[in-house]
Amino acid sequence: MLTSLPDAVRASLGPVAGFLDTVFAAAPYLARLSQRRPDTLQACLIETPDRLIAMAIDNLRIAGAGAPDAAALDTALREAKSDAHLVTALADLAGVWDVRAVTAAMTRVADAALQAALHAHVRFLAGQGKAHPVTDPDNPIPGVIILALGKMGTGDLNYSSDIDLIAVYDAEALALPETEEPRKRLPRLIQSVVKSLQDVTADGYVFRVDLRLRPDPGATPVIISTDAALNYYEGMGQTWERAAWIKARASAGDAAAAARFLGFMQPFIWRRSLDYAAIDDIRGLARQIQTVGRRAEIRPAGHDLKLGRGGIREIEFYAQIPQLVFGGRDERVRVPGTLDALQALEDVGAVEAEVHASLTADYCALRSWEHRIQMRQDEPSQTIPLDAAARADLAALAGYADAAGFEADVEACLQRVHGHFSDQFENDEVLASEAGSLILTGVEPTPDTITTLETLGFSQPAAVWATLNGWAAGRVRAVRSSRARTLFARIAPQLVDRMAATGEPDAAMTRFAAFFENLPMGVQPLSLLSNEPGLAADLIGILTLAPRLASDLARRPALLDAMLDERFSVPLDQDVPDSFRAVLSEALSRADGYEAALNTARRRAREERFRIGTQILKGTTTAHAAGTAFSAMADACLALMARAAQDETERRFGPMPGECVILGMGKLGGRELAADSDLDIMIIYDGDETASSWFGRFATRLISALSAPTEEGDLYTVDMQLRPSGKAGPVAVSLSRFDSYYPHEAWTWEMMALTRARIIAGDGRLAQAVEASFERALRRPREARGVREDALSMRRRLAEAKPPKSAWDLKARPGGLQDIEFIAQTLQLIHAGKKDVLRASTSEALAALGVAGVLPAKEVNLLTDALQLELGVLQMIRCAHGSGFDPDQASTGFATRLAELGGCREIGALEATLETQMAAVHDVFQRRVGKM
Repeated sequence: MLTSLPDAVRASLGPVAGFLDTVFAAAPYLARLSQRRPDTLQACLIETPDRLIAMAIDNLRIAGAGAPDAAALDTALREAKSDAHLVTALADLAGVWDVRAVTAAMTRVADAALQAALHAHVRFLAGQGKAHPVTDPDNPIPGVIILALGKMGTGDLNYSSDIDLIAVYDAEALALPETEEPRKRLPRLIQSVVKSLQDVTADGYVFRVDLRLRPDPGATPVIISTDAALNYYEGMGQTWERAAWIKARASAGDAAAAARFLGFMQPFIWRRSLDYAAIDDIRGLARQIQTVGRRAEIRPAGHDLKLGRGGIREIEFYAQIPQLVFGGRDERVRVPGTLDALQALEDVGAVEAEVHASLTADYCALRSWEHRIQMRQDEPSQTIPLDAAARADLAALAGYADAAGFEADVEACLQRVHGHFSDQFENDEVLASEAGSLILTGVEPTPDTITTLETLGFSQPAAVWATLNGWAAGRVRAVRSSRARTLFARIAPQLVDRMAATGEPDAAMTRFAAFFENLPMGVQPLSLLSNEPGLAADLIGILTLAPRLASDLARRPALLDAMLDERFSVPLDQDVPDSFRAVLSEALSRADGYEAALNTARRRAREERFRIGTQILKGTTTAHAAGTAFSAMADACLALMARAAQDETERRFGPMPGECVILGMGKLGGRELAADSDLDIMIIYDGDETASSWFGRFATRLISALSAPTEEGDLYTVDMQLRPSGKAGPVAVSLSRFDSYYPHEAWTWEMMALTRARIIAGDGRLAQAVEASFERALRRPREARGVREDALSMRRRLAEAKPPKSAWDLKARPGGLQDIEFIAQTLQLIHAGKKDVLRASTSEALAALGVAGVLPAKEVNLLTDALQLELGVLQMIRCAHGSGFDPDQASTGFATRLAELGGCREIGALEATLETQMAAVHDVFQRRVGKM
């Protein structure tokens, strides 16, 4: 490379030629710089590096004061930066400067470049009449402040580092022409300054600029007022932002206004009380970095010297934790730089002297090696190359004869640092994902965090990180409190692991976001998830499979409590008989009044519905068991709400003048309810001359107790149209009217509905009388042809009035549940007079028809198999998606679960199976009932 230099420069190199040849071979960027700036290379042999840096800074000031336009400014800035970069690197590699001198020089250059750019662009605006003429080059626009944070703020900028800036303006001190609106003019000014610094031109760039440490960077302009900033930090500031502001200082603009603003920021940064909540926050961030993944290993090749185990960040955390805790009371520890902080902490007895000495030496070594990584190609990297040749070049730049010696020293350094760091966290749980580190704070994801999310299977890891980052920052209701944010930080890694475990992390994330962002508050559910690790897996699984349950959970997060109840995981077919009735009865016994009873019933029923639905989704129950459980729940609610309605009616209108029973019809009668089924009921009473009025009022209160919305929602939708005379008749039916109606007035379809009747509430004489009454009515001899014609006519009317909504409307489709029910009910009516075929349950009715010889065994088996499959599919669809189902909107996991009900591997095969089976069912319907 040296041969490409001008002859005069090459001749002047003399004894340093060998050193430079080694450097340029290992660091191609420095070789290119020397070719572009040969005069600077030659000056390095004559002048001290301090003198050359001072000259570069003078050139920056001259450019700020005199550049005629933006193009000339940009060229001058880049040339000065190139000179400073070359001088700094050679002074470092030659051992003339130590790491602190290097970082201080880079910081001075960055300050001068920023000030020059601000000065020049204000001059350009003044020339257009959009700013006042500059009278003070150090304060071009009074009131405008540019603050440096991060390494620039502490005065130890990396060799190839971004510069972290926050721009604010003091509205009271601001000096702009009256024609200029600050909210429009100032953002354009800052954008112009940033463009001059970071745009890549033929001359390179000056510094990459990061403005994202400002308050809520996704929603705020690049410069905001000091009042807006203070309001944000007082109300929404996070612990990681406090840690960032420890390093803040004025870099360019109005120094006096900056001092005032930083003074106002001190109470946010340094709190008077010992801040153990801050400890939890920053320890949580540190534990997110600790990981069981690749970066948890200490292996030089590919190791991140900044964020990896034993790296620079661990030393920074080691200093920042006691700073944040004690800095509110002890101003001696309020120092920005990491090394200065360690010294201050030793001085006050917070860090042992030998630990301070060890961490200081290792910090300097790590920073020095970091610089050599960056010098190779001018990249903002801290990662030791995986490539062996590149590591050998790095070792040479670090002054080692071979890579093995370099790597041994790196590994020993990392082990020492991590040993000290671990002493602070030895009893803490790891808060990383199983796949790697998961850092959710800050303004951008770390590369390792992106890698972790990619490894977990997220297709858009940056978008996922942005969502999680927003939650960690408290941008949704559930995490507005500091307690909720702390809890979220603790469980976030296990949440993303559980999302990955579903096999559909993207869908799981979408569903969880819909749930989480609708929570009215988050401390309670987050505490549950934190204390019950298994709960997170169940929750993510439910949310992924079932949007309907996810919506229920979002509206009622207390449902999570139900998942901890010992009954929750007991298989439905192993339930103790009437177990839910006992639970509800015990809860109602503690309710204080009628309204409290209604709320209690709704809450307990919702929990039981959630329990049944979860078992359906998990595939741990059958359609029959689920229908039985939903029906047992409805039986209990009806019976106990009837008791509450009776008490309330008696309180207002006197004692019950007789007795009553509640008859269950339809799916309730047949014990085939689904998650969203209505309740078909009939109230039958017997009593004195006042009974009609009293039981009418009782019926109204019962309907209200079941269906009226309260603060806990509603319980059931109630349908009473199956009573004699339907809507035209009274809501409560007398026994005498019931006795006379069905034998003499009822339509065939009403008699078909009566085949599914059973007593839900009420016992004794009246219950026996009602059962005997509908048994007599059903067993009356009937002419088979007339029954079939009436049934067929009714089925046709249903098909016209309520045609199938889609291929998944398994109730209304030909060959669906209605066809099976019509077959069973029609044949029961025809044969009930002579054979024992009356059963409320459709499956039991089919079996009885088979035993009686009415249906051949082949048809019984076909209809029973179809009934169980269709009910199973219906139960799962209703539980997960409600009454409307679009397979294109279903998660892959749900589609697979659904297909497995039919012994299929995918949902298309299930559709084909259903199509074949339903066609066969419809053939039986046409043979046994009639042709549609």
